[in-house]
Amino acid sequence: VSTQSTGSSGINAEYGKQWYQRRVRECLPKHPEYKGPQTSNERKVVRGKLKTIFDRAEFIKNNLTITYAGQHKKWIVEDQIKQAEAEQKKVQEEASRSTGGESKAAANERRETELALELEQIEKQLEETRTIAVKASEKPIVIPPPIQRQPTYPSLAVAEPPKPTPSNINSFNEAYNMTAAAAPFMLPSAPPEMQHAAPSAPIQIISDTGPFPAVDRSTKPAVPLIDRSTKPAALAASDMFADMMTQDSQREVIVPTSLPDKFLSVCLDNTQKNIETCGILAAKLTANNFTITHVILPKQHGTPDSCQTLAEEELFEYQDKLDLITVGWIHTHPTQSAFLSSVDLHTHCSYQLMLKEAIAIVCAPKHNSTGLFALTDPHGLESVSRCTKSGFHPHATIPPLFEDCKHVRMDSNLTAQVIDLR
Repeated sequence: VSTQSTGSSGINAEYGKQWYQRRVRECLPKHPEYKGPQTSNERKVVRGKLKTIFDRAEFIKNNLTITYAGQHKKWIVEDQIKQAEAEQKKVQEEASRSTGGESKAAANERRETELALELEQIEKQLEETRTIAVKASEKPIVIPPPIQRQPTYPSLAVAEPPKPTPSNINSFNEAYNMTAAAAPFMLPSAPPEMQHAAPSAPIQIISDTGPFPAVDRSTKPAVPLIDRSTKPAALAASDMFADMMTQDSQREVIVPTSLPDKFLSVCLDNTQKNIETCGILAAKLTANNFTITHVILPKQHGTPDSCQTLAEEELFEYQDKLDLITVGWIHTHPTQSAFLSSVDLHTHCSYQLMLKEAIAIVCAPKHNSTGLFALTDPHGLESVSRCTKSGFHPHATIPPLFEDCKHVRMDSNLTAQVIDLR
């Protein structure tokens, strides 16, 4: 595996994208307009198109696979033609120095003709495949443009203070004079650069409520006390958002102690058949910690050593209704101990790239053990994300790629619901 700077920058770019997606997913539901009726309708429209879009993506994937497979086969044939031409040229050079060169050249020419015919046949098959793909995609999915809405913002107008009345002015001046007589003090002199010459004539103040009583200008009233320990709600929310965006430390994941046993009881039928079962760990974000409240079992297909989820749009819809955040996954090892296999490492890598606090819970009922794991950061996360192999394959174990979770706290006072969507 290459560890040059280009590879590192690619990994960093991927981390940046996943970090941005994670922050948007956590902060967007807190927006005041997120749960409004118009926004809810837009989310329902998008959720309704998920299945159609996934089917469309699968169709495009199959067409791309066929197209690239044909192009690859064509490249192989062209490479064989180049090799045959090079061999023919070599034979012709040897023919001038030895006998029997004419028969070898004829054989190479015949081989070149056969490869050309095979290449022509492949091109015809590729053209037929493209025609089928174009006909199948004549009815594209039309997604309506997003509804343009004018955002509304809270009014920032400052309320006009009430106008003073003669009675208020008189009472204020009486209190003012009493304060000045009780505790007079001199105003500090201004710096030389700020001092101005005295006006040539006194300033006359004209008021529609009558002349003001005489006031001693050598003193000033006490400054009113203002509680600086509190902030307006809007500023407090902004500070909270800024703290969340700049936070680098791992947040705590709180797991109900009874969660593994509840999950195993639902999986008992599959476990007795030596079939793996998996579920999604969904949580609420409270006090900057994740508390797992639900374990959701989507439709799935399991084998003795693997488990594949199906119809994931149902899972997304359920989580969206309850504003749940995915914080990891849980699955069983019916016949093995609790650990992360090579397939498990790649599966959990996706979760941990999306949320660095994501955990993997492995239940091994045969060995009566349960493990709570996460990829080591940065070594395990970077090594697995760079690995391009699929299926079961070996990984280097030193230094370790995964470890027991250090940011998880078990709580016996909490409970989690197990939702079976199978």
